[in-house]
Amino acid sequence: MVINRNPESIDDLDAIEKMYYKRLLNYIKTVLKIDVTQYKDNYIMRRLRVRMKATKCNTFKEYYEYLRTHPEEKEKLEETLTVNVTEFWRDITVYKEIQKIIDNFVKDKSRKKLRIWSAGCSSGEEPYGVAIIVKEAMNKHNRKLFDAKITGTDIDKEVLAKARRGVYHIKQLKNLPPTIIQKYFTKLNEEEYMIKPEIKKIVTFKIHDLIKDPPLKNMDMILCRNVIIYFDKKIQAEIFLKFYEALNPGGFLILGKTEILHGKAKELFKTYNARERIYQKPLES
Repeated sequence: MVINRNPESIDDLDAIEKMYYKRLLNYIKTVLKIDVTQYKDNYIMRRLRVRMKATKCNTFKEYYEYLRTHPEEKEKLEETLTVNVTEFWRDITVYKEIQKIIDNFVKDKSRKKLRIWSAGCSSGEEPYGVAIIVKEAMNKHNRKLFDAKITGTDIDKEVLAKARRGVYHIKQLKNLPPTIIQKYFTKLNEEEYMIKPEIKKIVTFKIHDLIKDPPLKNMDMILCRNVIIYFDKKIQAEIFLKFYEALNPGGFLILGKTEILHGKAKELFKTYNARERIYQKPLES
């Protein structure tokens, strides 16, 4: 029998492999306490294959048995399942659009405050990166007393602890101009930089489950980039409606490049920039 070592879906598995795949899902849910039931199977399979390759396991059966007999693998699997690519200003074209939107918010003298939600913020590069843009706009338009607050949320306590610390490797700053790094980071050593207090005080972090918890309220901008893609379409549609509820009229929703609106939210939002996946909640009539 030829084993399909790279199954694309659960339907591609034989009966034994299907059984062990389900056992792995149960292990992830009960032991790692990660609820993967709302995630797409192909995402879970890709993540599992990363660890299978690292441990030289050819089948889900082999990997399940390896996982049970090698305690150190538990943490490695957890890291792989929750992995995020983390850099400041990752995908510079969308950040240029974010900069324009924030600049318009800040220069409006009738506006006294700005509220931004970074959903699925991981270790904090996104909310801090946006806070730097806000701070630059405040300096540009002489809005020293402008009330700006950014909330970063995630379900992972450990990454939020890292976010609150605000220490990053120099490689994660590669998209930032040297002048920005000098202005808003403190160099700790040759490899690590820490976010300065003036940026930290703009940003707060909290535990939040996009699926189970109610949305934050009165937001002017929501960034949820490269997070939604891992949920099934039904859950995605529900989360999009939560974001619509969370936004003030005229507020912006920014998704990842491979993510698009669907369901009822597609009718509710208007497209602001299709290429950069930026949508806007219409102003109330």
